Amino acid sequence: MSDELNRLVEKAKNVYLYAFSLIATEATHYGSDDVKGLDHFREFPDNTEKRVVRLNMDTLYSLGFTQLANTPYEVHIPKIEDRYYLFPIMDAYTNVVESIGTRTPDKAEGDYVLLYRDTPVPAGYENHRVIRLENSLNSILLRIETRGKKDYEYINKYQDQFVFKPIFPEKLENVPPMEVAPAELLRTISTKDYFELFAKLSKFNKIKDAKVLSDFKDLGYEEVKANFDYDKTSEKARKALEIAHKECLEAIVNGEYVDKNDFVIYANWTQKFKDIGNYGTNYVARAVTAYQGWGANIPQDSSYASSFTGPDGKELSAKKTYKLTFEKDGFPHASYFWSLTLYGTPSQYPADNKINRYAINTYDVLDNIVELNEDGSLDIYISREEPKDEKAAKNWLPAPVVEDTFSLAIRIYYPDEFTLEGKWVPPVITEV
Repeated sequence: MSDELNRLVEKAKNVYLYAFSLIATEATHYGSDDVKGLDHFREFPDNTEKRVVRLNMDTLYSLGFTQLANTPYEVHIPKIEDRYYLFPIMDAYTNVVESIGTRTPDKAEGDYVLLYRDTPVPAGYENHRVIRLENSLNSILLRIETRGKKDYEYINKYQDQFVFKPIFPEKLENVPPMEVAPAELLRTISTKDYFELFAKLSKFNKIKDAKVLSDFKDLGYEEVKANFDYDKTSEKARKALEIAHKECLEAIVNGEYVDKNDFVIYANWTQKFKDIGNYGTNYVARAVTAYQGWGANIPQDSSYASSFTGPDGKELSAKKTYKLTFEKDGFPHASYFWSLTLYGTPSQYPADNKINRYAINTYDVLDNIVELNEDGSLDIYISREEPKDEKAAKNWLPAPVVEDTFSLAIRIYYPDEFTLEGKWVPPVITEV
């Protein structure tokens, strides 16, 4: 490539990575009923739920989006004392700008009004707590602790007590239908559509990074009109955009952007505490997280440990049998609860199985659904076929049948400082 083309490719990559999380949010927004407000998940998600990858099996979700440039939003958060809950507000670029819930009792139940920038408080809402947001497109991914399927009815009643609704619904714009899952859209969207959509969304979700803004202008972006016409930009710019799109997407999907210095690594597990939920200028981490687990919380609310490889360093294989052992004193340090969830790869959705078990968590231990060893440790068996041994079958976490590889995620809800400092050691995975 010529020096000029190389320069344009680097600019295009900067823009692509900055835009990725915004495109992911909009793709997840597609198909939403913004007049309705919150879309409540009344049961744990299974492999048919495609809107968000790597969903947990510990809380019931409620999902909603704002169009704040068109209308303010009314929010009511009920008093919840007997369950952990989290009402995070993410901006268009997936930064957690407000985290309301059990961890923040001084900022929890009550009435709020969400406003776009300097929009005046509407009449009748003067006594509401005001939250001003820089972006028009924001998302809510409410989570309420759910202690198994028997808890659905109880938690559904809590869900119904939350209010999240547009004050002027008649001013909302129509939301495009969701034709493909967000992850698939991110993998298949054309270069032209990607950058033109980014430009359109930037009108009310401003590009805050001066370098990215300058790079996009050099490629043909019109800031005042928030417009980018792919067909009218130069041939070299189009070529640079195509190269950047291809190379960045491959790096995100294949995990090539992972910087080991950003992780705490134990054997097969990685834990990330830096630049999660609040990404700053780490647009690579923001993009990778949006692809691997859109809607990630800040570590103080829930921390994550992930494993994609077995003891041989290769991908975890559904054709093999593994044993994962939590030692008696090695369970996650959760103020509320923890879980271990299995996802098929590369889809990152729960793996369909005959016993409908996708995770094992605190309540499975407390309710004796799984069986501890005499010394208080817990062995979990992962395989495609059900173990013949009775105890192993009781502690079986099924591997996927349709996909040949899988990943594991440990979630720790409201972790202690020991965990946040990277001192807690995840369980050992061995091949049986």
